[in-house]
Amino acid sequence: MNYFALFKYSIMSMQRKWRKQLSLCLVYSLVVGFYASIIFFTNSLRQETQFVTQDLPQIWVQKLAGGRLIPMQKNWVDSLTNIRGIKNVYPRIWGYYFDNSTGAVFTLMGTQKNFEELSKELKMLQFSALMQSKKNLSIQKNQAIVGTGFLEMRGLQIGEFFGVPDMEGKMINFEIIASFDSKSDLLTRDLIIISPENTRKIIGFQENEITDIAINLHNATEIENVARKLDQKYASIRVVTKQQLQATYETLFGWRGGIWIYGSILSIFAFILLIWERTSGLSQNEKKELGILKALGWQIDEVLLVKFFDGIIISLTATLLGILLALWHTFYLESPLFTPFLVGWSVLYPHFSLYPFVEWNSILSIFALSIFPYLLATIIPAWQGAIIEPSEIM
Repeated sequence: MNYFALFKYSIMSMQRKWRKQLSLCLVYSLVVGFYASIIFFTNSLRQETQFVTQDLPQIWVQKLAGGRLIPMQKNWVDSLTNIRGIKNVYPRIWGYYFDNSTGAVFTLMGTQKNFEELSKELKMLQFSALMQSKKNLSIQKNQAIVGTGFLEMRGLQIGEFFGVPDMEGKMINFEIIASFDSKSDLLTRDLIIISPENTRKIIGFQENEITDIAINLHNATEIENVARKLDQKYASIRVVTKQQLQATYETLFGWRGGIWIYGSILSIFAFILLIWERTSGLSQNEKKELGILKALGWQIDEVLLVKFFDGIIISLTATLLGILLALWHTFYLESPLFTPFLVGWSVLYPHFSLYPFVEWNSILSIFALSIFPYLLATIIPAWQGAIIEPSEIM
């Protein structure tokens, strides 16, 4: 059996029907591209969330009343510090501020860390000229570090001033001394860092009140044990671990995640329709071609091999084009088809570029789902036509 001759005949046969083959390949590529985009998008989101959450505290504790978050007293810090296994306890002051002028909700955070520490943790873009030589100082009472979203929506620049009303309606003015790097938008686009004193005034906290407490341990393997101990000892608190948050994101963007499930169902349904069209039977011209080949002395295995070459050329070409299309859509265009589902109704949302992250098992799953069913859908009708006598077809 001359495989090269059969392959050459397959190419020539496809060239005679190039319009049909081209349209089939384009539709096939779009279906594969949509499915591959979902996989690349969710894989990159999982990778991005792992990167974002790796520097979070190992445990944080919040006080609840009626299932809602309420302020904690600062004396909780002393109570938690004395528990065995806990290395550091950090009280945190943060809350939300609705800006009437822009209609956006910003995150306020009070901190006493100096600029160098914040720069390492949150990747500042630049300081005002006045603050370049004072990076070892902490945020002063009327200074602020803001995210790129706040600057854009307020039309401000570093060095300018803005005002935020406190709980009594009195305006507190702040000088913008720095902004964050746009690469950290996923974390900092809506963030405003000010002094703890002013944060309390704006969100309505008393002097001895904090939002929650972050905890780090001596031994990272004891996180679940310590979290369980805290949960059992204090009935009025909620204990959250970094692993729990990472598991939540993994579920959201993983195989059980809504985006993956609904998108995969849609793309698989479209692919089933494509396969159904192929298995619905050979056209009259294709049956006539098989009859002529059988009359010329072709064997069944030779006919099937030609159809196999047809199927592998179409499926492999469409799959590769679909993967390239998915890479272009996900990482160059930044997933315009899927991003709106994550943004929702937000007025202010982060603009971020997904890190190109592609797993080999994902590529293999795309090829397996794309190529093998199509080959079966090509060979089975060809076999059904090849076993018929030429006289019945002609």
